[in-house]
Amino acid sequence: MVLTISGGSIYINAEGDGLDSNGSIVQTGGKVYVEGPTNNGNGALDYNSSYTKSGGTLIAAGSSGMMQAISDSSQNYCLAVGLDSAAEGGTTVRLTDSSGKEIVSYTPSKSFSSLVISTDELEKGETYSVYVGESEIESVELTEVVTYIGAKASAFGGGMGGRPGDKMNGEMPRKEKPNGAMADGEIPGINDDPAAGAQLRS
Repeated sequence: MVLTISGGSIYINAEGDGLDSNGSIVQTGGKVYVEGPTNNGNGALDYNSSYTKSGGTLIAAGSSGMMQAISDSSQNYCLAVGLDSAAEGGTTVRLTDSSGKEIVSYTPSKSFSSLVISTDELEKGETYSVYVGESEIESVELTEVVTYIGAKASAFGGGMGGRPGDKMNGEMPRKEKPNGAMADGEIPGINDDPAAGAQLRS
């Protein structure tokens, strides 16, 4: 099963898993905004196989316990951010380049402790800064398809001494699915809630 996003604007507000596929997700265009769960038993992104992105914009804000980013087979680049503590709803997230130009800006309506930001404007070797409210989380050069930043290492399922990107070629840790399949970017040994739903509007 493949969920394909090729255009348009999609907004998801989820109590359970947000953008969710039991197979793969392919995004070639469009704008996708996910306000995921505030509980750590679900994630803003949830997929079994891969999330391959070659165009468009993705901003996913949610809890950190089941965080996933896009797959490292993607053509676009991505920042995966873990926060020390949850930011309140209504806090604006901004991504700027080294000159201070704003690349994207989004204001989630509810609290979040993780962010996944990807746009086809991001370029390898360039330096970008992520701001949550007035605070700069980190300024970082993109060296991998998925670059992990932020102080809360538990958002990536690992300790600060070794982020998962160091261990798995840029992929997040994986978790066991109920059917035994493994998914990019998930934390081992935790199952998601198949009954979780989401509200979708375009």
